[in-house]
Amino acid sequence: MDATDRLAVIDTLNRYGHAYDQGDFEMLARCFTENAVFTIDGGIGDMPTQMRGRDEIVASMRARRAATEAAQRRHLITNIMMDPDGPDRVTAACYLLLGSTEEGTLRLPTTARYTDVLERDGDHWAIAQRTLRLDGSVG
Repeated sequence: MDATDRLAVIDTLNRYGHAYDQGDFEMLARCFTENAVFTIDGGIGDMPTQMRGRDEIVASMRARRAATEAAQRRHLITNIMMDPDGPDRVTAACYLLLGSTEEGTLRLPTTARYTDVLERDGDHWAIAQRTLRLDGSVG
């Protein structure tokens, strides 16, 4: 995996956070492969613990964002590591700090770790499998 691919993987991971935080669900959809699986280990309100397929992932994320509309969320990822599994597949892991501002008060609802499998999807890298392991539950 060359530097260009590594940067493209990082870009996908960053775009996910920006897309959710800004309510850009087209961009969010592009972050996932058509048959992606997103598993959540821990509780996030009424979200399902496993979502299958891009459409279900985006619908669940849209519903979650609507439920927390009063808060401005910021998904901050850090400490990204990657292990290539071939020319078109990579396993990545990173930490999440979730910031939330509501009525002028900043909170840190949770920290977590994402473990992802990304695949080359046409002209970009997309998440095929994502596991979110929360360090604490998010209301």
